[in-house]
Amino acid sequence: MQDNAGNDLKQTIEAEPKRVVVIGQNLAELMIAFGLQDKVVGVGYLDGADSYYRDGLAELPRLSEQVPSAESVMALNPDLILSMSFAMTEENLGTAEIWNSRGIPVLMADNYTIGRDLTSYFDDIKRIGTAFGISGKTDEYIANERLALADISTIAARSKNKPRVLLVASGGSNKLTYNYYSPSLSLVDEMVETAGGKYIEVTDDSYAEMSAESIIKAAPDVIVMTQFQKAGSESEKATLLADARLRHVPAIAAGKIFLLDYATSIRGTPHLGELTRALATFLHAGLVFS
Repeated sequence: MQDNAGNDLKQTIEAEPKRVVVIGQNLAELMIAFGLQDKVVGVGYLDGADSYYRDGLAELPRLSEQVPSAESVMALNPDLILSMSFAMTEENLGTAEIWNSRGIPVLMADNYTIGRDLTSYFDDIKRIGTAFGISGKTDEYIANERLALADISTIAARSKNKPRVLLVASGGSNKLTYNYYSPSLSLVDEMVETAGGKYIEVTDDSYAEMSAESIIKAAPDVIVMTQFQKAGSESEKATLLADARLRHVPAIAAGKIFLLDYATSIRGTPHLGELTRALATFLHAGLVFS
């Protein structure tokens, strides 16, 4: 495990955690998926409404829409913090060393400093399995997901076409520009490649605002659209399709926009394999992905 700076970090968990603070929606979804939601005493920094676990997430005690304060976390008397690594810094919630000095271990995930990929996603799950004594369940999930992704890739390789796919992310109040995430900041690039598409990299920057001109220049065959901390995916899709500036973009002209929830596309959630299969079906209408 690495901290947010990419330094190796070791944590000791003496007993199975019973009071867990979770920071990050994908981590909260993993806790629900593996039957650990009753151990969650507080959650923060959720990505948005689109989720298979919408009802379960709504039942978890909400600390904050953003990173919660150290005081609010301490008031819950947690015996574990399960968090995205960027939250565990001096500028945010505090480092692992600070929390360790209070007797509280920290498990970190989503380290964009070293790059986000399927391996780091599965490593997060392995650590959850170890911490809560459910390695059999988490190992089975990982094995099944790897098999599913390999199967999707094998079938997609039969297609003669490899559509060029652009990620268009929206968030905040600016409706006229969108956001680009590089492969180092997301899992959607690996989902696209597994599904038999070509992920378009529009810049060498890891993250950038993407204007209409950038989308026109990229000329994607398919757009994967996601939203951070927003509701109304269909309305956002309709807005994109109705943008007169983009009418000649192949994906817009053909109406080829695939909606994908933010937590899955950027961080990884329990339904990653299932959603990759849905994406592959969208990209290759003539193939059957069982």
